[in-house]
Amino acid sequence: MHYVVIVRTDDTPDSDLGNYLANVGATLEPFSGDLLAFASPERLEGTVAYTKTAVLSFPSEQDARGWYDSPAYQELAAWRIGVMGHQVEFNLVPGLN
Repeated sequence: MHYVVIVRTDDTPDSDLGNYLANVGATLEPFSGDLLAFASPERLEGTVAYTKTAVLSFPSEQDARGWYDSPAYQELAAWRIGVMGHQVEFNLVPGLN
């Protein structure tokens, strides 16, 4: 079963996150992860506190957790948190097969 990671974040300018955005793809590769979407979503219903969404796909829960816990990603995440001043919301969801 594949797994999806949904990331919800704020309006920190992409230009401020250049290092993160330029390097996050390389952290996905060892875990067969794919970035499926990254943008400000068009809201069809409701209100939310976040302004950007990323959707990642992994072939297994082990791959998703391996990526998130990997030293390469955690180093990049620490840099992102330092720039943004806070964490963002990460959600792990089993995909449908």
